[in-house]
Amino acid sequence: MQTSVITVKPDGTGMKEALAASEKVAVDAGLDAKEKLRFRLLSEELFGMIATITGENESSYWIESEGKKFDIHLKADVELTLTMKEELVSLSSSGKNTAARGFMGKLRDMIGSALLPRDDGPSPLTIGLMGMGSPSGYQVTGDVYEWSMMRYRAEMEGKSGEDEDAAHAVDELERSIVANIADEVKVRIVGSDVEITISKKF
Repeated sequence: MQTSVITVKPDGTGMKEALAASEKVAVDAGLDAKEKLRFRLLSEELFGMIATITGENESSYWIESEGKKFDIHLKADVELTLTMKEELVSLSSSGKNTAARGFMGKLRDMIGSALLPRDDGPSPLTIGLMGMGSPSGYQVTGDVYEWSMMRYRAEMEGKSGEDEDAAHAVDELERSIVANIADEVKVRIVGSDVEITISKKF
């Protein structure tokens, strides 16, 4: 089952309808009060993150469900603002990320970095942010960028015993609302189109 696609504008128009749709899906699925709260939190966190990278662009929101299994989708055509480009280029040139805080901050900056135009592949920032360069991290096929939280978690947990950065990444996952509630988070970037899917089974 899929909800209708709801357009969410930069001024917040459509947000109320999107959250109402989430509530209806949760009720129809028979979720209890605690499950409904967690489901709503996933939607709110997703909106909060995408709002920081979409600028003045609209987003499309919809939910696919089967029983108590849900896929929450948010898709947007993202055009980075000049300020964002300058910040990301600066970070990319150093390969360090002092701006992002926590798992969702890293995910947001990783998406922004992937959107920067380049001729020589992913930037050092993208590689450093989300374990790119490993079969279990971020995957790039032609112009398609794909990232999976499950792959990322497995990679970081595998390295955490001997790598301080990996241990820190595992700690961030443990403190993240989304990483703790969601079963999976996937990011797919094709050109300027960004789609984030959060999966959860109650």
